[in-house]
Amino acid sequence: MSTPTSTPVDANLELTLGKRPELWSRFQSFYAALWADGHVSRRVLELCRLRVAAIHGCAAEWEYRTADVFIADTDVAALQRGDFQPFDHCEQAALQIAEKTPFQHQAITDAEVKAVENGYGPAATVALLTAIAFFDVRCRWHLTLN
Repeated sequence: MSTPTSTPVDANLELTLGKRPELWSRFQSFYAALWADGHVSRRVLELCRLRVAAIHGCAAEWEYRTADVFIADTDVAALQRGDFQPFDHCEQAALQIAEKTPFQHQAITDAEVKAVENGYGPAATVALLTAIAFFDVRCRWHLTLN
């Protein structure tokens, strides 16, 4: 199963973060678990990962595509623009959280979190919020360390 933890761009991160190999290893394991645990579909994770990358203007994350997740070119273009209309109601709820996490995390409302919970359930909501935070961290690392 291909996950974004094996992207070629991770070599730059590993070079720097490898100074603390135990932390880098734990980060990679935890990040991989978010993709493998099945609480949130890999498609939704990929949509949110790409939106966070677009918000940051992070080419290293934006240009990578998770191999086993198909997202149509029209949907990729919509993500780049921040247009969530092409996506279903549950995907839109997840993308609304992803939209605010990088620079407006304090503006995420209880209603927005509840919309995600209504669509995916409580365990998936925790997994999604955690994954989006990790997508944000990865972008920030790429932009800072490269």
